[in-house]
Amino acid sequence: MRQLSAWLPVGVLAILAVTALHGTIESAPDATGYALLAVAATAGVHRAFGRRTILGVGIGTAVHVVLVSAL
Repeated sequence: MRQLSAWLPVGVLAILAVTALHGTIESAPDATGYALLAVAATAGVHRAFGRRTILGVGIGTAVHVVLVSAL
């Protein structure tokens, strides 16, 4: 059970990243770079702040929204 609790957040983030990138590439190919930056921000926050999944997803989402809205 301990292994599951260690790998589950990583799996959730991976599924979220793949889904977000796939949707972005199909609907707005010019925003793919922004989505990749948001995924990188999510992974960076997740690793830097002790694997806090909600914080990583929240900041990654905010980065993506700001980038897409700004340009």
